[in-house]
Amino acid sequence: MTADRLPTEESHDGPSPNGGLSRRDFLVRSALVAGTASIAGRTPAVLASQPSQPPPEQLPDVVQVRSNEVVTLRGLHEGVLLDMLNLLLRQLTNRPPADAWRTILHPDDVIGLKFNSSGADGLGTTDSLMRVLVQSLTDAGFAPERMIAVEVSAAIRAETRTLAPIEGWNERVLDFGSGTDQLAAWLDRVTAIINVPFLKTHNIAGMTACLKNLSHALVKHPAQFHANACSPYIGDIVALPAIRSKLRLHLVNALRVVFDGGPSAVEECIWDAGVLLGGKDPVALDCVGLQLIDRVRMALNLPPISGPEGPPAYLAAAADRGLGTDRLHVIRVHKAEI
Repeated sequence: MTADRLPTEESHDGPSPNGGLSRRDFLVRSALVAGTASIAGRTPAVLASQPSQPPPEQLPDVVQVRSNEVVTLRGLHEGVLLDMLNLLLRQLTNRPPADAWRTILHPDDVIGLKFNSSGADGLGTTDSLMRVLVQSLTDAGFAPERMIAVEVSAAIRAETRTLAPIEGWNERVLDFGSGTDQLAAWLDRVTAIINVPFLKTHNIAGMTACLKNLSHALVKHPAQFHANACSPYIGDIVALPAIRSKLRLHLVNALRVVFDGGPSAVEECIWDAGVLLGGKDPVALDCVGLQLIDRVRMALNLPPISGPEGPPAYLAAAADRGLGTDRLHVIRVHKAEI
């Protein structure tokens, strides 16, 4: 089965070439993110070139920005992607993008940009998002020479003038409650982390986004922590002070979403959603991401990841560790479209 590309000006509304859903049916049945109600029951603004700003007391937990124009047959439209990122920052902080970064980061921070190499070749979005993210940070006055780019290619590091992470593991073995392990050595070199995960299904955890992009990538022996659908290991690891204290922002790359067969990325199981999700609450972001995955799965007559027993267990466990909220009715989501 194949999820059609999101429509562009040249799109038609008839059946897709592979006999699947028409583009219009796919958008309608999936209840795509540009709908009229957010998860928290609020009515978000559909933003024009100068969007309205929420007052500080109503700043969202999750900002969800979507564009029909960002994913193209030739790759990503990086100009649109930069606009999406800047709009996300503005809506999240109620400040212009450069000022937004200065509220998130300190001038002397060494910034870890934590991407995900698993499935990156199939999704083909990492390099573009890396360029745009570094450009946005640089425009705000943060030097690329103080950015350590993790799980990206050497070529894109060289192009963006960012640094490679230190290889290896910290000698100290940490106890995180449900297990013990060593953490990645590069963590000692950074003072702030911008987490940039994909949004994918996962054959063990159910799904992977913000939390798992950190937990199982930052320990030396991740295979030891896959029992019970990775719960409570995911939350326990991310809650370690060496990780948690450095988390500043999560940017979920949902430009192309793996809705089945993850964590690998096979073209037939990729949905060109054209979405960026951002916020400081990784649990809330994973919950919103899960809803996106479940919508496209239900549109394609696949069972939702959230089965009879509810969402993946690691979400509640992470919430119990104080990493964020998994209660959908209190998550404030602002949806925007450009």
